[in-house]
Amino acid sequence: MTFQYLTNYLWSGVVMSPEERIPLGVAPLSALDLSPTAYIRAAAAAGFSAIGLRASPVGDGDPEFPLDTSTSGFRNITSVLDETGLEVLDLEVFSVGPETNPDDWLPVLDVGAELGASYLNVVGVHPSLEAFEQIVGRLTEDARDRGIVPVLEPVAYRPLNDFNEAVRIARTVGCAVEMDVLHFIRTGASLDMVAANRDLFPILQICDAPARLDDHRAELEEIAAERGGKDLHIIESRSLRLLPGRGDGPIGELLQILGGATRLSVEVPNVRLRGELSAADYLRLLCQTTQAYLSAEPQTH
Repeated sequence: MTFQYLTNYLWSGVVMSPEERIPLGVAPLSALDLSPTAYIRAAAAAGFSAIGLRASPVGDGDPEFPLDTSTSGFRNITSVLDETGLEVLDLEVFSVGPETNPDDWLPVLDVGAELGASYLNVVGVHPSLEAFEQIVGRLTEDARDRGIVPVLEPVAYRPLNDFNEAVRIARTVGCAVEMDVLHFIRTGASLDMVAANRDLFPILQICDAPARLDDHRAELEEIAAERGGKDLHIIESRSLRLLPGRGDGPIGELLQILGGATRLSVEVPNVRLRGELSAADYLRLLCQTTQAYLSAEPQTH
């Protein structure tokens, strides 16, 4: 990748005082190659005020997270959180499938409670949405006891891939829904649906993407050939999200609808950009460009 390709993504001259910055979190998929402690330090140095932590591996190569709070690995994480002052916004991704039971989620919830996390990101991989709803109902009760709210995230390539269905389940069992800009686009969700249910969306994960996957199919296929994998939706989600303002996502509209009560978290894994930068510089790029984008958008934050 050329240097010019990289500079096309940069907002030149972005210097914001701490008073001007909007509280902004970062999702672990943005820097999944880092250990939890390295990721926390890099996020703090970049200017983020909150983080998500990936307590449950999703893909091959995802870092392991110590779910035993008595281990030195877990104590190192809590020590670095205390050192940096970062808030743990959520734990992710917890996949609910046919075999999922309390033995799977209780350790994750206990860790979340120990870290002060507010939310648990839940993805539906159960082929039966009726059975998924029943499991999530039990999960929500256990999470409530620990001060944690499960947030359902519809994903275009998973069985739970409809925001209307996620909203219905959330209303029924008493949990919430996470809004991710990429999956909003790829699932064909509507702004009217968001406006009618704005109270159910405590987190907006910010990224951007073309209106159609085919608009960057050639690059996705190139990455698939380099890194393995066949499903281009997964390749896009994990490896080629765009910085805000570089695609067709209705980020500004979502910000205006959801308002200041919704927490913001940047989720922009992009292997092309990341290949040119250190992890610390990449997270700094994400923070600065998102802050610049938000400061230019009319919204209520």
